[in-house]
Amino acid sequence: MPTYPFLNIETGEETELFFSMSGVPSIGEEHCNEDGKFKRLPSLDTQIDVGVIRNMYPYLSQSLPRNLEGCDTNHQGKPIITSRRHEANIAAMHGYERDY
Repeated sequence: MPTYPFLNIETGEETELFFSMSGVPSIGEEHCNEDGKFKRLPSLDTQIDVGVIRNMYPYLSQSLPRNLEGCDTNHQGKPIITSRRHEANIAAMHGYERDY
């Protein structure tokens, strides 16, 4: 289960609490449990939308070298990455890391 930031209203300390995605209180709502009374805070962490990642393939890489082994290419030789698995395989094969 993911964690979400909360403010302990009684102590003023910030903490993270575990909730299922369907059961987490909205930002600003209060939640009470045996440890006290908490107010949900907005998360400042960047979160990746899995739906976006799932739908971004195939894509034409602008940063990988032209005519890269293991990739189909366009007419200019730019590599076409077809899936997340393909991307991971190419990175492992050539010693690259994904740049988010």
